[in-house]
Amino acid sequence: MAEPPVRSVDKALVVLQLLGDRGPEGLSLVDVAQALGSPKSGAHLTLSALRHRGFVTQDRDSGRYRLGGEALRVAASYEEKLSFRTSLLPLLRRLSEEIRQVCHLGVLDGADIVYLEKVHADRPVQVGSKIGGRNPAATTALGRAILAYQGWDEAGLRAQLGDPGDLTWARLREVLARTRERGYALDVEENEPGIACVAVPVLLNGEPCCALSISTLAAETDSDVLAGYVARLHALAEQYVSPPLRLP
Repeated sequence: MAEPPVRSVDKALVVLQLLGDRGPEGLSLVDVAQALGSPKSGAHLTLSALRHRGFVTQDRDSGRYRLGGEALRVAASYEEKLSFRTSLLPLLRRLSEEIRQVCHLGVLDGADIVYLEKVHADRPVQVGSKIGGRNPAATTALGRAILAYQGWDEAGLRAQLGDPGDLTWARLREVLARTRERGYALDVEENEPGIACVAVPVLLNGEPCCALSISTLAAETDSDVLAGYVARLHALAEQYVSPPLRLP
């Protein structure tokens, strides 16, 4: 096996694997030290770092170490994202077929929106996005739909986004507040010339897990068309969060 590039990180990852394999029984400090081939002091430092971030917890009575809530949360969050991607794609395809527009599913990753899915329109509407591609969250409807519903203060937002591009911070705050107020995000030729995009967040337990959008030619976007698209996107998001009861 190749030498790990960062030994301390590798040891922490090995500890997580060990604790995951052991389950609720957990491991003692001696067990961990032996498995790592480290002195107890070194194993304790690794465990302390993991405890600090919530990835490891220690039983107060036995002193044994187990996986912490943060490790479970990260795993569950990842699984949830795989689940919503699989579940939402057929709904997006159906919507795209019905309205003959480009539809997207995106998630927020730092300062960017990442396109998890793109369904092409059955008409000549060319949108430059691609699955796995990125665009700035501050200037895209998908990014704004998520940013508007996540908990943030200005300091946190500045740290996350770094540079809001052509927007001022005052203008971005105004855009996000307006997005939350009306329940959808919009960008008209801010991200791509000739293209308008409208997006809504998908909220699970009040938190945005992703966003859905419709992209079309800016020249074809008026208030009535926009209202119709918003209604369709909200209905799709609601169908994912609260699917209709299927009777036998």
